[in-house]
Amino acid sequence: MIAPIPRYLALACLALGVVLAAGCASTTPRPTFTGDMVSTVRISSPDTVLVKVDISEGVTMLPEEQDRLAHKIKAKIDSSKVTDERDSAGSTFEVALRVSRYDKGNAFARAMLAGLGQMHIEGKVAVFHMPEHRLAGEFELKKTFAWGGAYGAGTSIEEIENTFADGVATAVTGKRLEPPKQKS
Repeated sequence: MIAPIPRYLALACLALGVVLAAGCASTTPRPTFTGDMVSTVRISSPDTVLVKVDISEGVTMLPEEQDRLAHKIKAKIDSSKVTDERDSAGSTFEVALRVSRYDKGNAFARAMLAGLGQMHIEGKVAVFHMPEHRLAGEFELKKTFAWGGAYGAGTSIEEIENTFADGVATAVTGKRLEPPKQKS
């Protein structure tokens, strides 16, 4: 007869699975494109970018948090597009993020056990040619953080916003993400 698995071992395996699936705070999320982003609409150095962040119904996010996230996304796009020069005249684009999930989680719960107190940022990004407000492309982006212990407790939503902003900038500038590095 096979002995039942101890409860603590089952919980530890579950926590490890959640951690491995969620990644760490510095892992840039990959976009899921719902429309084509062709090379002619990639944002590059001569282009001007406006960033707008709004929330879906039922999402709790303060106006200050929306502004902070918009500024981070703009800064990441501006720093990414500097390295991508194009010979043509600059265009103006609007990057509109509609946040569908914003959860700051609970640092105490994360400290107790990985997988508890998770932080989430999810949304749909639409890129528009301006001033005609013509859709150039769109994608969805999700970032979840679920590490436990001191690392989990010490990680803030602002750090998760940074990597979320990296994901947006990577997608709209056409930069390729490197495959995730395997930890040894």
